[in-house]
Amino acid sequence: MAAEGAGFEESEHWYDHLEKHIGWRSLGKVLCGWVTQPGDIEGKPELQQAYELGKKIQ
Repeated sequence: MAAEGAGFEESEHWYDHLEKHIGWRSLGKVLCGWVTQPGDIEGKPELQQAYELGKKIQ
């Protein structure tokens, strides 16, 4: 998840609640803050983390 700031607490709360409600099993999360414009994620480690997480999903 990308966001303008660094406060992911509320988003994580609702995602975790939904995950439990529908019986999902989390494979991980990648949270990237301070993304306000296209391209802001370039060079951030979260981009590589998301790629690596995606490779593990089958």
